[in-house]
Amino acid sequence: MPGLPNTAMPVQTEMNDHTAGLILKQTDYKDYDVLLSVLTKEYGLLSFRAAGARKMTSKNAGSIFPYTIADLSFDYKPGRTMFRLKSARTISLYRHLHEDLSASSAAAVIGEVTESFASFDASSVSLLYAETEKAFAWLDQGKNTNLVLCLFLSDVMKFSGFAPEVDQCVVCGSSKVHALSAKEGGFLCTEHALECKVPLSEAVDLRRFRLIVKAGIDRLEIVEKAGGCQEKDLEVLENILLLHSGLRFKSFSLYNRLALY
Repeated sequence: MPGLPNTAMPVQTEMNDHTAGLILKQTDYKDYDVLLSVLTKEYGLLSFRAAGARKMTSKNAGSIFPYTIADLSFDYKPGRTMFRLKSARTISLYRHLHEDLSASSAAAVIGEVTESFASFDASSVSLLYAETEKAFAWLDQGKNTNLVLCLFLSDVMKFSGFAPEVDQCVVCGSSKVHALSAKEGGFLCTEHALECKVPLSEAVDLRRFRLIVKAGIDRLEIVEKAGGCQEKDLEVLENILLLHSGLRFKSFSLYNRLALY
């Protein structure tokens, strides 16, 4: 007697993908859930919904703090960017970022800038991941927050294509520079500084700014030994980023307000 057709439903094997991710932001969602913005090397920028993470009994709550690296378990599906978080395990906590207000607010700037650039430039994901990981590590070591931000922003602008011009006049190419303009995007010679109504700068200030832009975050300790940075260096870099990227960052205003106290 011929066998009957097999009408049983196929067994569904449960996926269980893992990835290490930099948690850039955590946002409350509905009654007890949170949404996470996470940068990963394998998948780029992803969003996760952590169900019940704000409940006292949540198994994931202690492993999904912003400005940390965690191993995340989820079911990956190509074409999607929002996933349900199954479980999380902390890899790098960066404790100082959660205990020091200045470090925490600097980390918020780094997280927001990273999220913004990763969302529209997938080709820079690996660079952004390495840059953000290094910036968090320096902050965790208690390094000067202004200096970390200066080096981080200058690097991000380098591989995004609008780094400040610090080798010559951005208008005419003259090597005899005497001013710095955020609006023009770098150094200016005396003639074009006057034309653009930009005040002349001291040579020591121009040398310091050039070192910051050239060195990058991997050479933070070299810049630190050379004198570090000043608040006006960060202000110029912030303005270059805002003027030439077309992006806006809420975290800048909080960080700058904290710097006044």
